[in-house]
Amino acid sequence: MFYHLKIAVRNLRQNSLFTILNIAGLAVGMTVVLIICAMIFNEYSFDKSFQNRSRIYRVNTVGVGINEETVSGFTAPPFAPAAEDEIPEVEFITRTCISQAVVKLSDDFFKIEKFCWADKDFFRIFETPFIYGSPETALLEHGSVALSESKAAMLFGDLNPIGENILIDGINNMVVRAVYKDFPSNSSFADYSVIGQFLSSHLPITPRDKGYYHWGNIGFETFCLLIDGVDSEHAEEQMQQLLEKNKGGIDGSFSLQLQPFEKIHLYPVYGTNIYAPGDINRLKMLFLLAVIILTVACINYMNLSTARAQKRSKEIGINKTLGARRSAIMNRLFVETGVVTLIAFVSAFLFSILLLPVFNDFLEQHISPGVFLNPVFLLGLTAVYLITVFVSASYPAIYLSGFAPLTIIRQGYTKGGSHAIIRKGLSVIQFSVAVILITCVIIISSQIKYITDKDLGYDVSGVIAIELDVSSQNDYAALKNDFAAQSSVLSFSMTSAFPLWSGTNNIFFKNLQARQETFNGKQPSSDQISYLGLSYATPDILEMLNLKLISGSMYLKEKSEGEITQAVVNRKTLEFLETTPEEIIGKTIYAGGIGGGEAYVTGVVEDFNFKDLRTPIGPYCFQNSRPGRENVYLLMRVNDDNLSEQLATYEAIYKKHFPDKLFEAYFPSIRQQRVYDDDRQTNRMAICFSILAILVACMGVFGLTAFMAEQRTKEIAIRKVLGASVGSVLQMFTNSYIRLLALSLLIAIPVAWQIGNRYLQDFAYRIDLGWWIFAAAALITVVVTLLTVCFQAIKTAIANPVKSLKTE
Repeated sequence: MFYHLKIAVRNLRQNSLFTILNIAGLAVGMTVVLIICAMIFNEYSFDKSFQNRSRIYRVNTVGVGINEETVSGFTAPPFAPAAEDEIPEVEFITRTCISQAVVKLSDDFFKIEKFCWADKDFFRIFETPFIYGSPETALLEHGSVALSESKAAMLFGDLNPIGENILIDGINNMVVRAVYKDFPSNSSFADYSVIGQFLSSHLPITPRDKGYYHWGNIGFETFCLLIDGVDSEHAEEQMQQLLEKNKGGIDGSFSLQLQPFEKIHLYPVYGTNIYAPGDINRLKMLFLLAVIILTVACINYMNLSTARAQKRSKEIGINKTLGARRSAIMNRLFVETGVVTLIAFVSAFLFSILLLPVFNDFLEQHISPGVFLNPVFLLGLTAVYLITVFVSASYPAIYLSGFAPLTIIRQGYTKGGSHAIIRKGLSVIQFSVAVILITCVIIISSQIKYITDKDLGYDVSGVIAIELDVSSQNDYAALKNDFAAQSSVLSFSMTSAFPLWSGTNNIFFKNLQARQETFNGKQPSSDQISYLGLSYATPDILEMLNLKLISGSMYLKEKSEGEITQAVVNRKTLEFLETTPEEIIGKTIYAGGIGGGEAYVTGVVEDFNFKDLRTPIGPYCFQNSRPGRENVYLLMRVNDDNLSEQLATYEAIYKKHFPDKLFEAYFPSIRQQRVYDDDRQTNRMAICFSILAILVACMGVFGLTAFMAEQRTKEIAIRKVLGASVGSVLQMFTNSYIRLLALSLLIAIPVAWQIGNRYLQDFAYRIDLGWWIFAAAALITVVVTLLTVCFQAIKTAIANPVKSLKTE
């Protein structure tokens, strides 16, 4: 082994260009692979800090929606208490419900984005270290609240907060009973900094919610810890029996499902409150990308190694003549590859740690450098290293060790057509990968630009939303008058939801008969029911959102007790009802969520995208039935000059009317921009990793061109002496690459079309896959490749032929 190592180091030193190119190509490729592996490892490490995680499950509700099966992470409020009493397989069970909350401490207000309400056994299921208090008593007493270490420090500094009182939302006076260590960043509860006990273990959050406490209201996340050794399928059957026994006359088209807690991060379902849910499909995409980039780097090594066969053939021939076995030569070549790969691997490891903050910022990740020192991660990297060495060295070792010694010594290097074909085939794979990656980048970027620039049918520029809770809605008129006195305020409206923000999806019936069939436990045909987007609004919502009125009026007077609800619908509602804008006015529509279940239509507005562009526009309704429990928003269109000063004035006005409330302004236009942040992140990943993959491929092309030039130095010199131009020399170098590029385009374009089409299927509104996308990707690949080839070819073509001919 020492002898092989000594020979390998000597060969690498003698061929510095080959060594540098191989190390650089492998190092760049491995840096990308290590970063991707760190991202994947970080995602798979979620929720591994809980000791009993293998026995923890979330209870999901599986329902039959309209033409589809839906899985929700929520269950009904009464389920957990009933399961605790009646299912012996459950050791502990807890409900959680997340809401925004305002904490008042002395005269200071603090906004809690995710205030977690939970049952008493939350910390007995999700064990975490405590600084003060214990898991058994943290949420045991009525009105108890537990704070994370960081939140306790923010509210109370270095003081022990146990026994201190805090006021939640101005109505819930709660007592601090425990302080727990912050959940780790790779936990589904990472942003749960305040956890309070439900006001009663068998009641919903607040007294005003009592009307929603029934088996048909799917609104709580429920987690259970099963007794050790219990079969989860048996426990699931017990839970389903409990549901059937208690749901009474509720439509029976839903069931319960236990989802392992370790899977909830990567396999999220609709309706959950977990922190930063992951996406198993994205991880699969990243893994595939890592394999592709590592393969491209390995192909570089194989191509460069086999291209150097002429220089190494006599060395190997002499070794074999002197008695060296083929296995010994192969071992030497594997050691040589191992040395190169080890240097590249160590370089990549250091580069990955140094570049991690840049990648975190650019890709919006939260990967800790400690990931790279995790024993499991290091073990995985060792496997990656060994696989890289094996893949990179196998073909060159088989090829070079197979030379016939006498033929090589007598005749010199024999080209070997089959090996040349293999080398060209590997180059085609590299070029195909480049075309596919560039095409994907263009498609994703074009789609993001399209959805960013598309007319959504409404305008929220210059609009500010101020949240008003239920108790303050009655003071709307007085607050509005004071805001109206400000010259910067142009118009007002009040609504329970605005585009891309809140709102509800309700069952919409085509007629009264379909509604009655549903209430009687029958399932109407799919063309008789749909979903209806719904929000409470005042008449000025039309002007506020710049909606276009088609028919009727936007007049929605304040609804009095006993009056039928008024509604303004969009054009898609008419398509479902199979009627016209003129005929619908004064007619009754039937839907859940509407006050009384029915409303008569006063107007029709043009369609607008109240959801993101992944979802087609559906029926929508503004109603004048004020919500009984949800908060509403005061919308103001303002002149945005000196906005920071205006906000200070608006806050002073708000505090005048609601001194015990926290003022917070939302900007719908910012929400509109952020709704596609995940797609922008995907685009950044694609751009970043594609550039690096193309860089690796270019290193290989450069190396092959350099060795081609070296092999043909005298030939080129003779051509130049006989009158060949620089252009003809360039053509000699580029012709073979043009043929390879043409073949790669034939392979890559259909594959890229399939991938792009699959990506765009997630969007209801999307770009067309025009020919120009693939032409642009092909042009970029061809130009980058030829520039790389020409750089080395021109250097060779303009060299002094006399010096080349004198060289031995």
